Amino acid sequence: MMTIHELANFSGTSVRALHYYDKIDLLKPCCLDPNGYRKYNEASLSRLQQIMFYKEMDLPLKQIIKIMNQPGFDPAVAIRDQKELLVAKRNRLTKMIDLMEQILEGNNTMDFSVFEHNELEEAFRNRINQLDEDYQQAMISEYGSIDAYIENMMKNEAKIKESAIKYYGNFEKYIESLKQAPLPEAGMSKLQVTLDSIVKQLVAYKNEEVSNPKVQKLVAEWKLTAQKIFQMEDISELFRQIYHSYMESEEVIKAMDGIYGDGSIVFVGKAMEYCDINGAVL
Repeated sequence: MMTIHELANFSGTSVRALHYYDKIDLLKPCCLDPNGYRKYNEASLSRLQQIMFYKEMDLPLKQIIKIMNQPGFDPAVAIRDQKELLVAKRNRLTKMIDLMEQILEGNNTMDFSVFEHNELEEAFRNRINQLDEDYQQAMISEYGSIDAYIENMMKNEAKIKESAIKYYGNFEKYIESLKQAPLPEAGMSKLQVTLDSIVKQLVAYKNEEVSNPKVQKLVAEWKLTAQKIFQMEDISELFRQIYHSYMESEEVIKAMDGIYGDGSIVFVGKAMEYCDINGAVL
């Protein structure tokens, strides 16, 4: 058994952080001693270690709580999946460092293999090929080409892999889901038109507060429509990637504002962010 101060010293985590983890139900003490002091056991140490692994992967505490407090959470499986992701990152970084060393040594090595994302890129491309022509044309209108769209998606490779592990168990299952769950061609154009219509309706409110109930109702409708298009049970991570790109990516802002008008897509992104943080009910 350890006191909270002993656990803090042993793990390098501050006492203040441990108090906060207790408060948000992320890491509870195993028991309280007769004086009311927190006590931690070996299981507590194991859970804290797992929390620290997730933090090293840059996951916010809110997401770590969601992962670790979900029914059926298996620590052994989580460690395996964390390892898979970190090993993949390590191998990729090692290859890039080796290439840099060769260049610094004067070897004019034109090796672009370290930048390849073959498996994930191929899965995205196959998925897009299943979409009807109108939907593909919408992507081309927004990004310039299908290749540019895929390149933009691949910028979020690490986040996509983290999301895959969270919602599919491991990256391989995510890839298989992309390969084996083709989107229905019938109705895709209608869904895309609906998505475009919702954005246009949102833009009409761009001089209003994003908390406006009418704005939030439209954002919720957008999210449901996108969920049908991508056929994902949980679209939360993709939703966040989209609204962050709407607010932060100069390339996306320029392309989308060219369609919907200056200042439009940042407003839409902020409205989506508000929905994500505060929730919105249809």
